[in-house]
Amino acid sequence: MAMKESQSQAHGKKSKYDPKKRKFQNKKASADDNLSPANKKRALKHERQSHRKHASSVQPAKEVWNQLRVKTNDKETNIKLCAELHELLKGKCLEVAMQHDASRCVQGVLQYGNEQQRLEVVKELCGGDAKKDDDTKNQNVNLAELCKIQYAHFVVLKMIKYGGRDEECIKLIVKSLKKQMTKLAVHSVGARVVELLFGTFPPKSVASLKLELYGPQYALFASVNPSGKDNSPTLPSLTEFVENNPDKREPTLSHLQALLQKGLDKSLTGFGYFHSLLLDYASIASPEDIRSFLTPALAEHSLHLLSTRAGTKVVCECAAYGSVKDRKKMLKCLKGYTRSSLKHRDAYLAILRMCDVMDDTVLVNKMLLGELHQNPDDEKNEEDDEDKPSSILDLVLSDTGSKLFLLLLVPKEEMSSSDDGKSTPRWHKLFDPYEVSALHQNPTVTENGEEVPTSKKESETRRRELLVYLKELLVDVCTKHTEELMRSKSGSKVLIEVCESFASEELFQAIVDACADESEDEKTLPLFEDPVGHLTLKHLFLSETKKNQDDDDPSIARMFYSKFEGELGSIATSNRGAFVLSSLLQTCVKDEAKEALKSHKKEITNLAKGGKDGKKLAGCKVLLDALK
Repeated sequence: MAMKESQSQAHGKKSKYDPKKRKFQNKKASADDNLSPANKKRALKHERQSHRKHASSVQPAKEVWNQLRVKTNDKETNIKLCAELHELLKGKCLEVAMQHDASRCVQGVLQYGNEQQRLEVVKELCGGDAKKDDDTKNQNVNLAELCKIQYAHFVVLKMIKYGGRDEECIKLIVKSLKKQMTKLAVHSVGARVVELLFGTFPPKSVASLKLELYGPQYALFASVNPSGKDNSPTLPSLTEFVENNPDKREPTLSHLQALLQKGLDKSLTGFGYFHSLLLDYASIASPEDIRSFLTPALAEHSLHLLSTRAGTKVVCECAAYGSVKDRKKMLKCLKGYTRSSLKHRDAYLAILRMCDVMDDTVLVNKMLLGELHQNPDDEKNEEDDEDKPSSILDLVLSDTGSKLFLLLLVPKEEMSSSDDGKSTPRWHKLFDPYEVSALHQNPTVTENGEEVPTSKKESETRRRELLVYLKELLVDVCTKHTEELMRSKSGSKVLIEVCESFASEELFQAIVDACADESEDEKTLPLFEDPVGHLTLKHLFLSETKKNQDDDDPSIARMFYSKFEGELGSIATSNRGAFVLSSLLQTCVKDEAKEALKSHKKEITNLAKGGKDGKKLAGCKVLLDALK
């Protein structure tokens, strides 16, 4: 016992035992004990950073960068600070770019530096001016490896963004990334670099890199000059190459399929370059390959592909050749996005294709078309149903949204003759060539050696069934918003087709009343003189001449004549109004209209010859010929 007390006394001279904390406390406190916990943490951080490579340059570089990023700096201050920052990092950019807290310093030189400073950094990072080091870790680091590192890849992104106008920078970056694209394209971090690279650099500059994604057999074409000048040779497209070399189709397909599968496993469907790869695969693959590999893999990712033109085309091909099960998956994926997709510059084609090929029209109405019956402004507007705007007005007036209604309104088999005597489907005239190619009819696949259509129902049957669901909406929007539609290029096309399919006295009366309405705004032209409105009336009259009508059938020409019988002379005095009347003279009321215009023939003749101001009106000349 005495021995324990003596030991505790001896120990007590140096420290004091605290029974609560169960440890000894030194009486002599060090200098660090006076620091707050935050300051201790900060001091420990600085201690660790001081042992890093190039710590003596990185610390002042970070301070300079902090001043450089201030948005209120003037141009001279930025030039001075950037020169100082570049001097501190010269020869050390590669190692500094890999540090999580110092990478932004290298990015600062690329962003704020002049062309010479930027070029020196690019050369160093691409290996042009890199100093040899005994550190084996840094010896193996190149630009492709930087693209895969979480913090260093931001430096590469800045190189591409700010070096895209310098031909020498483009050459260095492209050269450094050669033979690395197949790995970068399916890397979760490197994919961001590939995306910006293909989107920023000229297509001819990165054509050789893109060829690497098709397989090793395309290395022969990768020796093209990457300067992007007009005199550089044009590389063949994948479709052209496979057509000229049929034996290369299978190796290319197998290589692309393996590459695409890796990308799908890492969820890279949001990148534009990946959409282009998918389209390249679909362009050379057989319908059976698309049905067996592409459609099942992409069915649940359809929405991500609609952001680009290439991705939308891939979705269209998958919908055309996919099985019933895969089509239903795609339909569920697009549910709730019909309206936004129809307004998108590319995505609308996918909605059109789904409506065009799906046999289950009830499901299409439930998943896609049902959304169109709901007005997006219902919560804001608390008006009566009669005063509310139509729920599809914004789509009908949209250049892309109106294509859905045109697709369903115009029969696929109806033909129209062109000026050169050739007959083509009438719906082709309402769509551009790219849309027609995406909506190609009657897709088939080979099963047991026979060509089998992917849809069981006839195209015309599907169209009529879907049109039943939209009939009420279309007639309602054309009756409520007649004048808006007549003055719109997209809306007028829908109005003409609705009059063709669902002709009624109520609809024709709304058109005639819209022509009679006088706008309070002086700048708004009457419908007879409106650039689009007068053409709408002209097409309505001409379309009626092609029908075999009975006397009891509603006629817009007859209703128009009875409304404006006493005003035909004033309408004929305007150029566009004369064109409208010339088409009216081809309808069932031509005799009555000629009789009403007989007293104004002299005035029309003067306007056709030039009148008082000497300006000849072509419309009056056409009308004069029609009166003869």
